[in-house]
Amino acid sequence: MKKIIIGLCFLFALNVFADSVISSGDVYINGKKVTKNSVVKLGDFIKTGKNSKVKFNIGKDAFLANADTKFSIEEKGGLKTLNVVTGGVLAVFGKGGEKHEVKTENMTAGIRGTGVYVEHIDGKSYFCTCYGETELKTAKAHKFYKASHHKMEWVLADGSIKHAKKLRGHDDDELRELEAMVGRIPPFDKK
Repeated sequence: MKKIIIGLCFLFALNVFADSVISSGDVYINGKKVTKNSVVKLGDFIKTGKNSKVKFNIGKDAFLANADTKFSIEEKGGLKTLNVVTGGVLAVFGKGGEKHEVKTENMTAGIRGTGVYVEHIDGKSYFCTCYGETELKTAKAHKFYKASHHKMEWVLADGSIKHAKKLRGHDDDELRELEAMVGRIPPFDKK
């Protein structure tokens, strides 16, 4: 019985930390349509079409991109960067020694063991610190956020920051799904 439980735990761990892609609609990685064998790696460029979504993990980090989104995840000098060109991406990042940031055309956010949602559309960015700590930098502002459950801002084209009044493009169930992909639960469910 003990061997069966250990074996099941091992299979669960392999499944949780195996890089996997789950998509619906038209999704492309480096210009090639996603197949059942597709894997997203650091440096890949991902594009979703109209009425499409993609969900995947890279190690301890997991991502969900909405329709009409273009983005990449790159690593340079030990810093992993989520670059959102257009559209919206929900991301959860593992705690530990890794450094992460999120970028759009008009903002950069430093990330520490955090769940975030970023959407870039029409020259402005919506940024939500779902939980954890972020450091938001723009041409006109530099702010620190610590959230246990959603702090939302708009970053306007000129770099000014304006408080967002409502949650946009993501929800708590999607955060739960992403955290489950990497073997965790969101902090707001630990209470």
